[in-house]
Amino acid sequence: MGDLTWGYALVRTSVILTLILTLIAGWQLSHVGVAGADVSPTYHELPWTGEAGVSQSARCASISPGYACTDGGYASWLAHPSGWAWSDYGGSYPSHNSYGPHNCTLYVAFLLQQSGVTLSWSANATDWAVEAVSNGAVVNPTPAVGSVAQWNSGHVAFVDAVTAHYISITSDNFQPYDVETMPGGFSDSFNIARNSPAMPDNFIHFARPWHCSSIFCTQALATTSLFKANSPHAVKHLFVH
Repeated sequence: MGDLTWGYALVRTSVILTLILTLIAGWQLSHVGVAGADVSPTYHELPWTGEAGVSQSARCASISPGYACTDGGYASWLAHPSGWAWSDYGGSYPSHNSYGPHNCTLYVAFLLQQSGVTLSWSANATDWAVEAVSNGAVVNPTPAVGSVAQWNSGHVAFVDAVTAHYISITSDNFQPYDVETMPGGFSDSFNIARNSPAMPDNFIHFARPWHCSSIFCTQALATTSLFKANSPHAVKHLFVH
């Protein structure tokens, strides 16, 4: 009888846990917005402080040849890079200066990897929206904290903040070696007004994984999206009674 009771309790816990995860997944999708989940073919301007509606964000005073504008331990990780982010977007792909490698896709891939996301594909920034939607991600014109901003002219950035009037983005940047401004690369962080010609063409929303142990489930959202936008905590714990 004891075994049957214990078995029933496990089944009941599993059912409740599944229900909770389903409800939260639905909540996430409702906030991201599935409607209009198509790749825009537009070619908006790239963000820089000379573009209308673009200003330096509070994260850093100006563009940096190092990693002053980046987040999530990027500079420390680059000292000993690892994982799919480096395999797919590191090595000889970035440009380099005295601070180290620089590339927009490398920085975004690093932040996704830090949040538990593994991409089964790799692409140039120009094709990120197309590849993402082809592999199950939601792509639409709706920005969300933790989403990836994408410009069809060839750039991706991480969305740090979203307001009714502007979004804030941070990125690392490939830069040729024969230019006068920041040869070899730089990092930057901008506020982009909603009506700016430099607003991203697309926003990519990647599903974050759930890690479950016993009756606890932890969602890895340390640098990501919806939960961060609604709570001061980076990680959410759920307890099933």
